[in-house]
Amino acid sequence: MSILYGVLKEPGVQATAFELQRLGADMERYATGKGSVILDGRLGMGVQPYLSHMRSTLEQGPVKSPDGRYALSFDGRLDNYGSLSKEFGVEHPETVSDSQIVLAAFARWGEACFSRFVGDWALALWSERDQSLYLARDHAGSRSLYYRHTRDETVWGTYLEAFHVTDDTLRLSHNYAACYMAGRPVRDLTPFEYIRSVPPAHFLKVRKGLLSRHQHWNSTVMTTVLHRTDAEYEEHFLTLFQNSVERRSGPGEAILGQLSGGMDSTAIVCMSDFLRQRKHPNAETLDTVSFYDDSEASLNERPYFSITEARRGKVGAHVNTAFSQRTFEPHDGSGGVYLMPGADSFSIEQERRLHHAAWKRDYRSVLSGIGGDEVLGGVPDPLPELAGHLLSGNVSRLLGRSLAWSLVDRSPLFGMLWRTVRYTGSLYLNPGPKDNDLPPWLSQSLRERELQIETVKAMVPARIGIAPHRLDNSLTWWFVMETLPHLFPQLLVRPEYRYPFLDKDLVSFLFGVPREQILRPGRRRSLMRRALINIVPHEVLERRRKAFQLRAPLHAVQQASGVLEGLFANSMIADAGLVDGDKLRHSLRQTIEGDPKWWHLILRATAFELWLRSMRGGSGERAGDAGLRLTA
Repeated sequence: MSILYGVLKEPGVQATAFELQRLGADMERYATGKGSVILDGRLGMGVQPYLSHMRSTLEQGPVKSPDGRYALSFDGRLDNYGSLSKEFGVEHPETVSDSQIVLAAFARWGEACFSRFVGDWALALWSERDQSLYLARDHAGSRSLYYRHTRDETVWGTYLEAFHVTDDTLRLSHNYAACYMAGRPVRDLTPFEYIRSVPPAHFLKVRKGLLSRHQHWNSTVMTTVLHRTDAEYEEHFLTLFQNSVERRSGPGEAILGQLSGGMDSTAIVCMSDFLRQRKHPNAETLDTVSFYDDSEASLNERPYFSITEARRGKVGAHVNTAFSQRTFEPHDGSGGVYLMPGADSFSIEQERRLHHAAWKRDYRSVLSGIGGDEVLGGVPDPLPELAGHLLSGNVSRLLGRSLAWSLVDRSPLFGMLWRTVRYTGSLYLNPGPKDNDLPPWLSQSLRERELQIETVKAMVPARIGIAPHRLDNSLTWWFVMETLPHLFPQLLVRPEYRYPFLDKDLVSFLFGVPREQILRPGRRRSLMRRALINIVPHEVLERRRKAFQLRAPLHAVQQASGVLEGLFANSMIADAGLVDGDKLRHSLRQTIEGDPKWWHLILRATAFELWLRSMRGGSGERAGDAGLRLTA
């Protein structure tokens, strides 16, 4: 996970070493070695190494093509480097860096090369031939990459620190504030005006001062995978899942596996064990870290991850993450600030606990189960499948499957059919957002911003003719993209997160198989359970769905009622015109009294308030050079 940064100036203006040094200064503490740069006229590129896997040792910072026409800084891992190397006649691909393969691919295929890459990657590429800059991320956005584009220059960096966002020259993005506090996807927005994120599955092109955005992978997967028997689907899934885990847990620096009590992380850890011990019976297996909450039995994962630990014969680190530990007080930013909302004064203490419990072996990478629930049918929603039967006119199939789901849900058949009709209509007609879906305390200006943003997002072209389950997969995919932990970096360490369930080959397969393979009446995660029956402990594979965490946050809000009421009595988000303070306090009182309607968005408003205060030194006053202009 190399750290990228750079600048492209307008024609006639030279990039300077001082600019590059300033861009990289606040990120170098997360690197594993000394960085290097390229200065070439109006272009400046820098790379700080983060060696995490075996092939990353082949990288040598920013590189130029042999003919000097292209310059590249690359972060990540190309899993299909072997097949790509064969395209270029490379006899020993294990000795050729991924950067060299990317340059060769661009020289042959141009912009089309990005769609051919399989792996976890982000890059910045300069084409001297047509004076174009490309910024790109892989299909899942597994590496962060931010940019700021103006008429005079384009600046990019792996982390927001590259833009010195604690300077008081930056302004708050009200579009981001609107999306965040409404609980809607923020997509490529950041909390800072003019700083955006390169979207996953896209590349940006800057040429002659103009920026354009292009998609190189579509989450609406249109290919269909058909096999004759369940066993063939199971074998196909198992092969792709093995490949995905092996790609992300191969030779290199130490890897830490997250092990919850759920199927996803357990499947990854158990598959890694299986692959390693298949090669050598006494092979060292992954170290793990598990998070638990003993405050409520339905939320406690300890009994389930303990089963897996007993089977592995290896106990990992355990970290208490009970919601009751939240303080709802601003983080003291004197030792560094969190550049995204979501932290409070306890966050850094929780980081220290994790650091003490789990980072003793200098782990570089974390295996995460994020995404498994969404791509493998963890949510037992029959409507995408039933809508497909409705649109195809297969009445007998529609009635048969609706009846089967009705028996599971103990709901009337007519009700299931009516929900299918309503779901189908909303999927294709897509009326867009409604004002009453937004929290009542959101200011009128933010309400208008959010409704406008959501209306634009709702305008998905050419939905007609695309099967409902494919549209549902695409919508689910973009929801997952909002939740990836590497997008919310810590202050003490910046590990490389790897997501086996978001592997490009695996996701393309799962989005291409018939929906009934993924999910069946009374049997969520059908394909996964069938395929992993000999890999994952039975107690975990057959456990009921994890409890929905509602009581713990509500209880925490009630316990901290005095703190929260004091927080919003003199609110920065109200003073900035982002919310109506009276309506926010009224909704807070309703939540404290036990009304769950707005609890999630109350926590969002709280997180945003705490973040602004930490950016302003805790009390709302500026501290040192930490500042952020709140006006639009």
